[in-house]
Amino acid sequence: MKIDRVCVECNSTETKMGEFKGYGALFKKKAVITNSPVDACFCLNCGYILFLKVRNPENFI
Repeated sequence: MKIDRVCVECNSTETKMGEFKGYGALFKKKAVITNSPVDACFCLNCGYILFLKVRNPENFI
């Protein structure tokens, strides 16, 4: 199922997914080993980030 996303800044529907990883990963507070890449959906027209999502939330339990 494809979900159409609309940019709140420019109303474009051209979006892509990217990721933060390495130093851009999310780390558990007070722990250096527990981390997860963070996925980002962004607008190809203006660059606005529509949402961020932790890929492996189970790593923080």
